[in-house]
Amino acid sequence: MLPVLTFVAGVAAGALGVRMLKKSKTPAKLTALAHKARSGFDKAGEELRDVTVSGLSAVEKSSANLRAKLAGQTETSVDQTDAAPANDEPDADPAAHESAKHEEA
Repeated sequence: MLPVLTFVAGVAAGALGVRMLKKSKTPAKLTALAHKARSGFDKAGEELRDVTVSGLSAVEKSSANLRAKLAGQTETSVDQTDAAPANDEPDADPAAHESAKHEEA
């Protein structure tokens, strides 16, 4: 029973407050306050948008640099694996060369 009584008292106080606001001149003040708050929110939204764009640009630039760096490392590693060691003396016996490879492994 007590929660119902609290609820009814809250509804009555809210209705009384709304009637008092309608009769007084505070709605004009509230409207001005609402416009001020809205302009503040708009300004904050624009600043947040600008910061987000600059942050995304930094991420884009950073990822492009990392991509170029990784692509450069990949190319150099591919170049190193493709390049066979140059021997000044050609092997006379290819079978001996193959057996030497298997012994190293």
